[in-house]
This record gives sequence, structure tokens and C-alpha cells, in this order.
Amino acid sequence: MNKLSLNSVEWKEFIIGDIFDTDIRGKRLKAADRESGNIPLITAGENNNGVSSFINNPNHKEYSSAITLDMFANVFYQPSIFKCDDNITILKNAKMNKYSAMFIISQLKKLKVKYSYGNQVRPNRLSRDKILLPIDEKGEPNWEFMENYIKQMMNRQKSQIVSYYKSQLSDIAYGGGFTK
Repeated sequence: MNKLSLNSVEWKEFIIGDIFDTDIRGKRLKAADRESGNIPLITAGENNNGVSSFINNPNHKEYSSAITLDMFANVFYQPSIFKCDDNITILKNAKMNKYSAMFIISQLKKLKVKYSYGNQVRPNRLSRDKILLPIDEKGEPNWEFMENYIKQMMNRQKSQIVSYYKSQLSDIAYGGGFTK
């Protein structure tokens, strides 16, 4: 794969409602009504990928492989089955995978400066918000570029980690009184 650069593609603003259905939201589930289980419950929060607890609640709808965005614009990718409360908007697109989702999340995080407790993310506002994405030759989001770019970044990070630990092991083995 050639080295991908963010400057090597054209970019265009997209209205979020044109890429995702912003009307998919979780349902209210009071803490007292939550049945303990093993399915993550996504609620508003900055930590733990938005997971607040693990529930069963068979009548509460399940989702998977989606971006979740809470009322304060905290955004995460949920790779497996999850349930969520009414403060969560679920963003799905059939062309999106976990890599392109990670790319899009980096753009959605820019919305955080716009939203707060007094101005929360709601579907009607979110559907009109815009994000900047790379485009393909048809002027559509370039899902392949987004996927490959994230894979490239992950591979670069893996290589840096391996190099770091190899140098640390080498220092211990050869600099710490051990012989070759």
C-alpha cells in the first residue's frame, strides 16, 4: 500500500443527516428497571466507550457496529452488540466499517466545542451539522481511503511500539550486565 496522506485526496463538507439516519436513538431505561446481564449499556459519558453497565432487558432494542454520539457530543465506535438509553444517537451507514468509523469519529469529535449542557445534541440539530470528509471520484465519501488511512496509522503505531520494546529489551540484555 502506498503511503496515504490527508493532502492526497479532495475533501468536501457533508451534512450528517445525508450520510447517517440521525433519528435512530436509544430508549429511556431508568436505573431501577435495568436487569443485570452481559450486554453493554451505552449512556452519556466520556469514558469506557460510553458503557455505564451491562444489562439483559430482552425488550430493549439491540444495535451493533455503529457510532454512538451522546447528548454532549461524546462519540465512540461500538463494534459489537449493545443497548443504549435515550441520550444516545446511533449513526450507521452500510458502507462504514470499524476503520472508516474511526476516521469519521475524528471529524465528529470536532462538534464537541459546539455542544454543552445548555445546548445538547438532538437529532434535529445533528442532522443539519456538517463534517469534512475525503471524497471519491463521484464526490461521495471515500470509504476506502478512510479505511486504508486508519489501517496505515495503526500499522505505523504497531511498528513504533515494537521498535520501542525491542530497544528496551536490548538495553536490558546488553547494558544491564548481561553478555551477548
